[in-house]
Amino acid sequence: MISEENVRKKNKRKIILLIALIVFALFNAIELIRSNTYIQVEEFTYKSELVPEEFDGCKIVHISDFHNQGKNYTDRLVKKTKEQTPDYIFITGDICDSMRTDIDDAIYFIEKISAVAPCYLIWGNHDYNVTDDERQQMWDCAEKNGATVLESDYTTIEKNGESVFIVGTSSHMNSEFTVNMLENFPQKQGLTLWLHHYPEDFSDILETSQGHNNKADLVFSGHAHGGLVGLPFNNGFFSPGQGILPEYTSGDYYENESMMLVSRGVGNSSYTKRFLNPFQLVVCTLEKE
Repeated sequence: MISEENVRKKNKRKIILLIALIVFALFNAIELIRSNTYIQVEEFTYKSELVPEEFDGCKIVHISDFHNQGKNYTDRLVKKTKEQTPDYIFITGDICDSMRTDIDDAIYFIEKISAVAPCYLIWGNHDYNVTDDERQQMWDCAEKNGATVLESDYTTIEKNGESVFIVGTSSHMNSEFTVNMLENFPQKQGLTLWLHHYPEDFSDILETSQGHNNKADLVFSGHAHGGLVGLPFNNGFFSPGQGILPEYTSGDYYENESMMLVSRGVGNSSYTKRFLNPFQLVVCTLEKE
């Protein structure tokens, strides 16, 4: 026969287990909301003797993978960007989302963000998977609002007689776009900043650019979405282009005296959600060494 004391102990264990399950469920629900709404600002510094005096202290806000999150979200993102007081804004692709395309949201984002500071942007895989007309609408909006589209192209930023070289590659390094760009690639004269959507191409960018006498010094990239699920022992769970347990998902990476900053992105693609992996606004300050 079961005693009353045993019954009480059994009921107590059930209550403790129920409370633990409720707490666990609440934690997961709260974290899902946080990871898919909160915009985390992370600051980095790039120090080099190549940084011109006029660009010492220059602040760049790096935005990637917006995936047409919507107008209300855009207003919040733009406000957060303004608070960083950037000198320039680099946008590394996937402004729209090819799986739930609302080109008006993407255009609204370009229009609003380009009013904050001079913008330089490239296309990502989702931007190429919408129609030519939709991508042209984004391009026209960028030009109308003074943003520079670098579709495997390059330009310079100048301040008081000093300059920084900026390259944007919207496709992989062996693509026809990039090969054509490199045919008349100028030789290195100073700091080279490189915008590229796919972080797994880091080594290819360094090898290719160095082979054309203009090595990329600081690369800005996205695409990996922080690995979707944050893991304590790795850079995340999964990334398109890198697969399970990817190498490049968030933060700073170094190779051959060059640095790459990978943004976790500020949006989600289609049905994907994040966990322990909030949206990320990257702020990079250039410092002369």
